[in-house]
Amino acid sequence: MKILCSAVLFIGCLPLAGQTDSVFELQGVVELVDRPPAATPVEAAPFCLHPLGGGFEIWAQPDRDGRFVLNKVRPGRYSLTYPMPGRIQAFAQGPNELAPEGFELSSGSEAPLRLVVSMKSGDVSVKVQAFPSGHRDVVALLAPADTHLTLRESCYYNRLSGPQTTFGYVPPGEYRILVVDAEFQSEVAAFAPRLPEFLKNEASFVEVTGTGETEATANYLERETTKEAIRQACREIPLEPFCHGK
Repeated sequence: MKILCSAVLFIGCLPLAGQTDSVFELQGVVELVDRPPAATPVEAAPFCLHPLGGGFEIWAQPDRDGRFVLNKVRPGRYSLTYPMPGRIQAFAQGPNELAPEGFELSSGSEAPLRLVVSMKSGDVSVKVQAFPSGHRDVVALLAPADTHLTLRESCYYNRLSGPQTTFGYVPPGEYRILVVDAEFQSEVAAFAPRLPEFLKNEASFVEVTGTGETEATANYLERETTKEAIRQACREIPLEPFCHGK
């Protein structure tokens, strides 16, 4: 069973006061490759550019051929948010490759955007070491550690009834495996994708190839270890509501 766990952060986006930059239009195309027969069609997945300096998100709705138009784009730095699980094979503006987690757009460079997303996936079989005997509620989280994953700030999770679990339909890329008490699931899902140092020494790293099954082992993390990591993370990124009172 695959469940997607994403910490949704409601952050107000307001236009910058006194902003006078001219807006412009960008055209582009989305290509979905390695698609299974029953995959979601490209036109069913609108995506957005998130302004890293504050402002309104800019949404694009591809047509059945994957073509789209971004309207009222302001010069600045953006990150790409694509709503379906996959791996970004290419993201470019004209001949220039762009980093999905942070890139610059300017009115003087209006070459079309091209986004290629691979829908290939594989399974990850995890054996949990030091699994607590008779424990009430434990979860295993698969946290992205790869900027070319479309859902790079969202974790997969499985509830555990024993020391073995399998994640299905996982896009190729690098991940961290964290096995914690279920009461810490939301906090770990929020911090692990955003902070590379969060439980870095305790996590198990795995690279998913997208062909067949990848085997991995992970350790159950003691409660105090997890709680202390969350307290430290809150000092670095005070995410609400996870850091209230910490």
